[in-house]
Amino acid sequence: MSKQILRSEILKKRDAIPASRRATLSKIISNHLIRMLPAHDCRVGSYMTHGSEVDLMTLHKHLFISTHKCFVPRILTKTAMELAYLRNGADIIRGRFGIRTSNQQITADIDALDWLIMPCVAFDPRGYRLGMGGGYYDRALENCAPGAPIRIGVAFYQQKSKFEPDQWDKSLDWIVTENGLSANNCAVSNGDG
Repeated sequence: MSKQILRSEILKKRDAIPASRRATLSKIISNHLIRMLPAHDCRVGSYMTHGSEVDLMTLHKHLFISTHKCFVPRILTKTAMELAYLRNGADIIRGRFGIRTSNQQITADIDALDWLIMPCVAFDPRGYRLGMGGGYYDRALENCAPGAPIRIGVAFYQQKSKFEPDQWDKSLDWIVTENGLSANNCAVSNGDG
């Protein structure tokens, strides 16, 4: 099955989850991420929900009142994005292509982040992510060292699938669903290490 057909099928399944159920599952996923946050200050790259993606607003609200910092994508062109600081909900604006982002001018280089949380259209048991096909994250990460930042995919468990990654694809370090965390390439630590 082509990735485009798989993407379409998984998106239909995700869209069919009732909004109230998606909201409940999203809070569970956010709470898993909150429990995983290290004790020391962390620079978290996240995203603003679009369509039926996992909504991480519960995580964001936690980051707003903590010493951690939250950064979200701001689309610059059809091929490039930057990560803008999100201090609180008042910073949220509609950006390019109608995707919500931050109005802040403070940005972070992707390799300066501790975590980068990415939405998945689908994920596989080996930790590979199928995104929307725009390649924004692939391009942003192509010059980063492994583990800089820790790459975290979030999805609802029913988005798990099997597909062949492209040769340039890198597996994620963690995948977080409502069922919890699966770690592929790095240890999970809630301490200072």
